[in-house]
Amino acid sequence: MATYSPFIRRLMLSSLTVVISRALVSPLLTLFLSNKLGLDPQDVGLLLGIAVFSATLLSLYGGYIIDKLDKRQLLILSMLSSGIGLVLLTFAQNLYLVTVVLIISETASALFLIGSKAILSEHLPVGQRVKAFSLNYTLTNIGYAIGPMIGVVIAGVQPAAPFIVAGAIAIGSIFLLLGAARDASPITSGSAPQSFLNTLMILKNDRTMVLFTLGCLLSTLVHGRFTLYLSQYLLVTHDQQQMLDTMAALLACNAITVILLQYQIGRWLSREHLRHWIAGGTALFIVGLIGFSLADSLIGWCVAMFIFTLGEMIIYPADFLFVDTLAPEALRGSYYGAQNLAALGGGASPVICGFLLMHTPAPSMFYALSGLAALGGYLCFVSARRTASVQK
Repeated sequence: MATYSPFIRRLMLSSLTVVISRALVSPLLTLFLSNKLGLDPQDVGLLLGIAVFSATLLSLYGGYIIDKLDKRQLLILSMLSSGIGLVLLTFAQNLYLVTVVLIISETASALFLIGSKAILSEHLPVGQRVKAFSLNYTLTNIGYAIGPMIGVVIAGVQPAAPFIVAGAIAIGSIFLLLGAARDASPITSGSAPQSFLNTLMILKNDRTMVLFTLGCLLSTLVHGRFTLYLSQYLLVTHDQQQMLDTMAALLACNAITVILLQYQIGRWLSREHLRHWIAGGTALFIVGLIGFSLADSLIGWCVAMFIFTLGEMIIYPADFLFVDTLAPEALRGSYYGAQNLAALGGGASPVICGFLLMHTPAPSMFYALSGLAALGGYLCFVSARRTASVQK
């Protein structure tokens, strides 16, 4: 990390602290909403799906705004909004108010993710981008190793306390970027997009990007919000304490695996063999999902999570590398915003999984997700092959 500029280092540290704030409440959110509002798993999934769906659509315009305005100031605004939203959740008693707060919090999180990706692409040479993204992703997963365990401990004392602590951490993260150099100059730049409509037309006419985004959407059904559907599944098949203990172990396993291996895998990724990496990552997702369906002990769950995480570690930097290869310099935020539409899969995931858990045998949820992963991986593979043939 010492090889990067102070601005990039502060950006990576702020990514870590923002993720800690999200990870504190991630394994608790389904249970918290269920107890607070008296909702069953399907209704909780629907509520979370609406929030993610709305935030994802708003993030498409957010990507355009990131290309137009000061990226650093927008990241500061997103951290402030996320922190306030997490605190407000503890006071919201009305279903509609909870929905609005969740949308604000999810939109802020998406804006931070898009903006940080755009900044990394803008401030680093091509050869360093994937390594930097893998390092950044490794740091954020340290947050997922720390956050859930702290959140579960705090929740044992006071169920609402993790949300207040998480909000305070998100707001405190602002000071990391406030101290960043205002004159941090990008290596690459381009003229700002003329209008949102014009940007939408450029994105619509990029067939490769459209196909890849559709593939990512299907893949994100599987990996985007896996903590939510695993929580839903465990609520149906286990008691609340077992669910909390299992989720804490799975999230720790996921994070530790990424911390130990992500940077090395990121170093091996290459633009020339991107489609093969995507195929391998998809296969690992499918094996991991089948492992979840068969797991009957904590060790079995953790082994399946390890395999699933290997796929996640490949797919995340591969997606970043693909969009970085395809996006024009002046439209990086817009392209990342468009690719973030894949998060609609994360919004649909708890809805679909909640329905399957209510109306089919619980393990069938994992087999349905395996089929969606295979289809999404195929579309991404075709998109990457088309890009490789054009570059030749």
